[in-house]
Amino acid sequence: MTTDLPTTQNRLDALADLAEACRGAFLLTSISSKWQPGTGSAAAAAKIDIERQDPASPAKGILPGFQLVTEVVVTYLEVAANHLGGLGALYRSGEAMFSPLPVVRSILEYCAHAMWVLGGGTGANTDILARAYLEEFLSCESAKLAAERMGGDADAILQAKARWKEVRNRAMAAFPGTTATDLTNEKPGRTLAGQILPGPEGGVDWMFNHVYQNGNGSLDARQAKGVYAFLSGGTHASLYQARQMRRPVKLSDGFGTNLEVDIPFLEKLLALAVTTFYNSLSYAISFYGIDKAPHGNLTNKIEEILPMCFRSE
Repeated sequence: MTTDLPTTQNRLDALADLAEACRGAFLLTSISSKWQPGTGSAAAAAKIDIERQDPASPAKGILPGFQLVTEVVVTYLEVAANHLGGLGALYRSGEAMFSPLPVVRSILEYCAHAMWVLGGGTGANTDILARAYLEEFLSCESAKLAAERMGGDADAILQAKARWKEVRNRAMAAFPGTTATDLTNEKPGRTLAGQILPGPEGGVDWMFNHVYQNGNGSLDARQAKGVYAFLSGGTHASLYQARQMRRPVKLSDGFGTNLEVDIPFLEKLLALAVTTFYNSLSYAISFYGIDKAPHGNLTNKIEEILPMCFRSE
């Protein structure tokens, strides 16, 4: 960055404050509500249907029914919130050249899957349970594969396999007629009660399209794919991100390049992460029918520091 350093650092500190405010809004929401459905909320109605569909009791460290739904959704939001805290630390320290890109991509993915589990507001309430089971099953399968491939502690491998099998059996019991093959990754993908688990890109596409269709976003499906491709280019090994940041300079022995990133770019990057988290947190708060005060405080913070988040492009 080549602008005035004190001014630049002041702006980076303000952006960091906003990123950290997102994490704070999540924590305050969790403390005040404990994510218990409010009276008359969509969650309260869904809870009745879901517990009727899956009356299992907590066992073997695995939550059933509506408790599982809440654990999946809130855990995903929690990870996204803490990533925003990490993004704030990167901005505050000036480590804002390449490191924010994979963090922002991860924020989008976690928020997308939290929203996807809660769904688009259509279909049966039990569809939410199916989506939560799909997320839990994939997580267990990933843990099992990691344990098997790393080797080491035999007990850890056995525990990972046992949890994977238990979740698979619970999902099949909750939705009779489901087969083990349905839960594999064969086309059209992991399926439970007609719900198909999206991959990382598919989940982000679904989220942006859902927000756009409901008039709360400015990115259509094509633009969302472009954003995801851009962030992926800063996550996987790729040359073009660095090339975009190189600026030619004249040196004493010839010509070279400097890496530069400007504040407007960092503002747009943070706006993407903040807006995505803001929408997903709002979505969950509305579903559960819980206190909106922390979210309202976050709204004020965004308007103060990064009002572009609320402007249509």
